[in-house]
Amino acid sequence: MLFSTYYSNDTSITADSVAVRKAKANFTLSATTPPWKESSKTSQSDSSRISAIKKLSSIIDTKVAKDSSLPDDVRTSFVAYKALDSLRLLSEAASAKTITDSQRQALNKTFLKGLSDLQNFLGQAPSDKLDLAFAQTARRADSVAIPAVNVTGDVSGKGLVATRSTPIPGLTGTERFTLAIQSYNGDGSVTVDLAGTPQPPTLDSVADAINGAIAAVPLRNPDGSVVLDANGNPTPKWLVRFVPDKMTDSWGFKIKSPRLEDVSITQDNAGDALMIAADGQDASGAPRVGLMRLDDPGGDNVMNSLNSITALDTAATARAKMLASAAKPVKGTTPSEPVIHAAISVQASATDASGMTYVLGTSAGDMGSNRVTGEKDLFLSKFDSQGNIVWQKMLGAAGGSEGAALSLTHDGDIVIAGTVQGQFDGQNSDGDMMVARYSATGENEWTTLVRATGADSAKAIVAADDGTVYVGGQAASGAGDAFLARIDSGGVVRERRLIDGGAGDSIQALAIDADGNLLSLARTGGTNSVMRLAAGSLATEIGRLDIGDGDARFLAVGDNGEIAVGGATRTAMSGTQANSLSGDRDGFVTMIDSGLGTATTRYLGTGSDDQIDSLSFMNGTLYAGGRTRGVMGAARTGTQDGFVAAIDPSSATVSSIRQFGLAGKETGAVRLSAMTGGNNSLDALGLHSGSQLSGASARLTANTSLRAGDEFAIKVEGGATKKIVIQADDTLATLAARMMSATGKKIAVTTAKTDAGSVLRIEAKTGFAVELMAGAQGKDALDKLGLSPRRLSIANLSGPKDPKVMPGGAYGLGLSESLALDSADSAKAALGQIKSAISMTQTAYRSLYWDDGKAATVNNLALGKSGTVSAYQSAQLERYQDALSRINNILAV
Repeated sequence: MLFSTYYSNDTSITADSVAVRKAKANFTLSATTPPWKESSKTSQSDSSRISAIKKLSSIIDTKVAKDSSLPDDVRTSFVAYKALDSLRLLSEAASAKTITDSQRQALNKTFLKGLSDLQNFLGQAPSDKLDLAFAQTARRADSVAIPAVNVTGDVSGKGLVATRSTPIPGLTGTERFTLAIQSYNGDGSVTVDLAGTPQPPTLDSVADAINGAIAAVPLRNPDGSVVLDANGNPTPKWLVRFVPDKMTDSWGFKIKSPRLEDVSITQDNAGDALMIAADGQDASGAPRVGLMRLDDPGGDNVMNSLNSITALDTAATARAKMLASAAKPVKGTTPSEPVIHAAISVQASATDASGMTYVLGTSAGDMGSNRVTGEKDLFLSKFDSQGNIVWQKMLGAAGGSEGAALSLTHDGDIVIAGTVQGQFDGQNSDGDMMVARYSATGENEWTTLVRATGADSAKAIVAADDGTVYVGGQAASGAGDAFLARIDSGGVVRERRLIDGGAGDSIQALAIDADGNLLSLARTGGTNSVMRLAAGSLATEIGRLDIGDGDARFLAVGDNGEIAVGGATRTAMSGTQANSLSGDRDGFVTMIDSGLGTATTRYLGTGSDDQIDSLSFMNGTLYAGGRTRGVMGAARTGTQDGFVAAIDPSSATVSSIRQFGLAGKETGAVRLSAMTGGNNSLDALGLHSGSQLSGASARLTANTSLRAGDEFAIKVEGGATKKIVIQADDTLATLAARMMSATGKKIAVTTAKTDAGSVLRIEAKTGFAVELMAGAQGKDALDKLGLSPRRLSIANLSGPKDPKVMPGGAYGLGLSESLALDSADSAKAALGQIKSAISMTQTAYRSLYWDDGKAATVNNLALGKSGTVSAYQSAQLERYQDALSRINNILAV
């Protein structure tokens, strides 16, 4: 033993070792009584306590939190314990099998709010020697990963062939391509005809043809003369080159562009295609939006599945993983990692002249680097002609938003319409229509709320050639009035119009006619009408044609000015009947002449439920996208299939129908868009139509759900709290620099590369703990960055002469934002986590005070790693024993 005991009047006296005395001297806090040892002053039942918890504005005991008579570390541990004890009560109640689902959901709502309150408190709780973390203690935190932006100019296509000399599959040798090149030396284009190259085409023969055409264009002086190099040879205007490149296991093309020259490629003799975005499920039943390309529509109708748009329920996935880890594994099996997808749907799509497709929808989950902050959020995604994602972003509405419609502008921008609720860009919306304009790189150019009292609903949008944007939908006024607004090119609302037809009125779709006037598909007084309104005055009606009382949804205009309306109906629409109704709900297409004089309706029905969701004219043919529960063009595959019908606008006859689906699954709304020249051979080259550079912005607001004006705060130990506000043009680099400047470089903020992309990395430095704090409600940037309110710190390293046991330390409660009480199993799992956190909180509190356990620890450490006492320690112990023996002898007299 390292100590001896003596008695005086039956009282034991323990003599401490030098190491113990040295360590004990650091424990100076006055004694306190922790809440778990306080005698209960109330006999409240658990149900009464739960009712009281539900009424609290915050689960944090502000009285204790503000009690300056308690040391900081004691206050923090007491507040944390009380909050955890309340969460324990809620978890126990939700774990009971006797409560109803509605009761459990009410408990869950209170629990989630309390969990968030605790996390925010611990992120900025007073601290001296104790670091109590919500999850685990850490020295650094990483944001969501932002996809890398191409800054080198080099682009790698996909692998094509096993050997360099192998003929390229999918090329006939008759393809003719046009390459448009953008460069600071001047823009231009070259044409490459593979018919004049060695056959069959190989990587080298195609590269030689392309490079030869590019190199043949000389750089010219301002006077038009050719620029010559030192040897008297013409200097090429462009340096971009195509080279065969060996990938991991195959060969393909790499585009090398030392001057960041952008190459856009089109095939001049290509056929047409349709891009299709359709709601549905994957084979497991998880919700998704399928992205497909229909090559040669109306002919061979070759369907290509390109990609899926999905959303992740991050919290549910984390809970599923937690439950899976607690389950007993089946012998001989390796369980798959659980992934829970969130609801997602598509509302509109459009394809531009370069083959890029934009998809607008609504998501209830996270999408890549975008974090959903409300119940659901509008998303906008851009895809190339092969279905590869170029960029995607969410609107970032705090209360929630829904997508409704989109339209392309004449200069390649995208305008979208939706409905938002809650805090948005400094305004509190009760359900207003929202219109936003984005560049082709995903940068928000302007956003406008069309303010009105009550919950309005946007349904349609169209952009005119002069930049004017028209939005339509249903207003909350009256019993639901049809609503139109005219917005100028800068985003300012210039005109509004309400149409009151009695009840349930709405603007369903919008288009621009051949003369630049506005066409509006309106439902008023129970009747659908196509109205022509003057471009500069919504009040000026030029013409109107009533078409019946079916469910009219979509409006399209052909190159010759012909108009098509599509939807679903159980009753005959107006005008000439090209065929008869099938008996149940039929899809319909009504063709209208450009003067709004006559109409002809074609029904697409099977005797089951059939609908038309979208229409698109392309090269003289009208294509209708819809869904059916019957047999439209082939045997039905799923419970509800999608279909695409090719229709002759002049006769309203159907030339072909392509039906598609997934066995046992339901295909939802089918949104199609014309892709002129989309049935090309660029995929055979491992490339895509249009610009070969990424076409994505590096801005945070273009890659995440962040909006300009969102905020968070940061505080370095001993310093003031600094608010960080997101700017519209912020990148990871500019945000990192501003954070470093705000904190006096007492922390490290950098951009780091990961497999998923670049992240913002925040690291504490020795001696400077840093607190990350959420922004104000409705504009918190921390959550959208994928960061949590927390403290980052580095434990001080003790020297060889420092005490081995010190008060406080770093303790992680092991909690997660994914904890919830939405099911009995989840509640049980949460209860286990909360109980563990309570125990850790008590341990953290005890670390502040000296006790016999710490003395034993110190003495054990003094024994050395081998557990034996050194010669020097033995000599010391002998002297201590001798001295204590003498004292005992004296006291015994």
